Amino acid sequence: MSDLLSVTEVEHYTDRLFRIRTERPSTYRFTAGEFTMIGMGDDDINRAYSYTSGPYDEYLEFYSIKVPDGPLTSRLQHIQVGDMLEVGNRPTGTLTLANLELGGNLWMLATGTGIAPFISLLRDPDTYQQFDKIHVVWSVRTQPELLAYNDFLQELDIDYTPVVTQDPEWQELNQRITKMISAGVILGGAQPTTDKVMICGSMAFNTDVKDMLTAWGWQEGTRRAAGTFVQEKAFVQ
Repeated sequence: MSDLLSVTEVEHYTDRLFRIRTERPSTYRFTAGEFTMIGMGDDDINRAYSYTSGPYDEYLEFYSIKVPDGPLTSRLQHIQVGDMLEVGNRPTGTLTLANLELGGNLWMLATGTGIAPFISLLRDPDTYQQFDKIHVVWSVRTQPELLAYNDFLQELDIDYTPVVTQDPEWQELNQRITKMISAGVILGGAQPTTDKVMICGSMAFNTDVKDMLTAWGWQEGTRRAAGTFVQEKAFVQ
């Protein structure tokens, strides 16, 4: 089931990244951290996209890459204000607070467009009420890839760490998140009794971080039982 919704905003940040906002029906509901299927409405090609809008926002928002020969993004990147976007109305996903043990410190670890569900969670006031401190680590390849949400993240009452791995002009952290976790730069001193982790990135990134956390005593949360870490696999990276 899906709705055809009018596009209200389109913003392009690089030749690979852009953001879309649509109208939001008054009856539309989703939980921060979930994803839905979106398409152009003229065929059966749909892809999973995490919401970047918060559950109480008056709009729906999605963050996307541009794949030149991608079945959906090759056309989606040309969408304009006033066009119609097909948006699924049965959201789902594992990267929600319901699947995570609450309390203590929350770590959000993202690569690329994996930041999307975390933006939704950070636009939900309930997220801040459930944890003592929130840490966000967002890794991208070049500085322009931070443009969409860097200012938003800088303004929040959180510990935000941007990481840029392939930009010689970047003077701050530039190593892969997994390498910095191994070195204790990220998650240094963290324990599953006091720290919870949410992971969203490429499949390889998710798997590597999951393997580290599992070896150190963290338990993955699912819809059946809350855990000390959760990951999301179903999004467009």
